[in-house]
Amino acid sequence: MNEFIICLTKYTAIFTCFLYAYTKLLRIKLKVWDLFDIPIFIVLSTVLYFVTVYMKMLVPIGFLIFGSTFLYLRFRKTFYETVKVGTIALGLSIVVLLLSFFIAMPIAVIFNFINNDNLKIILAQLLNSVIQIAGTFLIFKIKRLQSGVNPKSENATFEILLFFSVGCIFTMMLLYTKNAEQSIFEIVLLIIALFGLLLILWWFRHITYNYREAVKQQNVNRMEDRIEEYELNSVENDLQVAVYAKLFHYLNKAVPDCALLAESVAVQTGCADACATRDMLHRILREMNIANEKCSLQNIPQTGVRVIDVPVIRLFTLAERKNFNVSAGIFADVESWFKESKLRKEDIHILLSYLCDNAMISALGSPNAKVRVELGATASENPLIRIYDSGEQFDEEVLAKLGLEQVTTRAGVGGSGIGLFTVFEILAKYGASFTLDEAPQRLGFTKFIEIAFDGRRSVTVRTLRESVVAVCATRKGITVEHIVSDGEALRDGTNG
Repeated sequence: MNEFIICLTKYTAIFTCFLYAYTKLLRIKLKVWDLFDIPIFIVLSTVLYFVTVYMKMLVPIGFLIFGSTFLYLRFRKTFYETVKVGTIALGLSIVVLLLSFFIAMPIAVIFNFINNDNLKIILAQLLNSVIQIAGTFLIFKIKRLQSGVNPKSENATFEILLFFSVGCIFTMMLLYTKNAEQSIFEIVLLIIALFGLLLILWWFRHITYNYREAVKQQNVNRMEDRIEEYELNSVENDLQVAVYAKLFHYLNKAVPDCALLAESVAVQTGCADACATRDMLHRILREMNIANEKCSLQNIPQTGVRVIDVPVIRLFTLAERKNFNVSAGIFADVESWFKESKLRKEDIHILLSYLCDNAMISALGSPNAKVRVELGATASENPLIRIYDSGEQFDEEVLAKLGLEQVTTRAGVGGSGIGLFTVFEILAKYGASFTLDEAPQRLGFTKFIEIAFDGRRSVTVRTLRESVVAVCATRKGITVEHIVSDGEALRDGTNG
């Protein structure tokens, strides 16, 4: 009976320390009603005593099994987490049990006046249990242990505590072994228990490794999905930017032309609606930070088609403000272009606006800047447009991608390549021919672009430069005419 009371006291204290250590390691806040767990511990201790009465060495394993089962049912954590943290909590409880034994021994001397040996042993055990419970409370006043543990972390501290706790459990089993020579059965049980604990450790590490690998793979998959989403969004944004850039590029040219037309109509008619339209367009120009300029020059060559005349008038306006020479020649009935063929005025307006703008910018980079516009006809009476300028020749890289990609002739100074690429889209729409001539016959000009609406869909480059011949000769669908210094033209290239 005395042994039962002693074991009941000891086991109940260990279960209590087990519970407190577990909750502190997982930072679970205990409630007042958790005191009712003590009667449950008394019942578990009673069961453990009778189960292990003939095999004391199984007591530590019993603590681990009964305690982990109770904690799993009580706090509903995962089985893996409960067993892993429960093992550490039991190991700490065993360490405190051993320390409390050494502390209680000198204090238990005060019970020597008691003549009843059984009562003396029971009181000493009770003192030892009180010191054990108090010691467990004090241990968790240590700052490092107050933060608890995370079974899913990669912190080495958790692994060390787990190995240490398994060692404590196995050591306690050895202490409960009476005599190794007494029974080979006990030795077999010790070996089985040792390998079982090692198996638990291996299982913990295996589960942890698989969990971390799964988390890493999940993070990789999530990152890949996020990158793919970003790429799709980026492509969509790039497409939207390209559309808006093309639209804004056109508006930069079209709105000033609309303002010029509205100004002309308002002056000629005095119509209130025309004046309101003019004023509204002027406000739009101010918002777009585009100057509202007027030309004082007289007798500017015009075609009679206002939409076509506006880019030419604007070119003369810019020439007056930026001080460069400009001229124009009208050698055809431009109005007939839109009656006898399928040409649209809007497309020719865009084409002229972009080509005149590029020619002006190119010419302004040279001394004695000059630009000339000619509207005429081919030998077959097809519409013909020529734009001359005195600027530098196109770079070889531009010619290598001409009409294929959006490439700018003004890289690094704000060029986007939208204008020239749009010109080639219009040419493709009408099957028009494009010619770049780097040896114009007109004095003072370095190059000119010729657009012929002849349905041939050809691209021709006439050049003196060997490098341009080499670049263009590798392209399909382009004809290169190599001009030698004596004036003889040598054809070199392919017409596709």
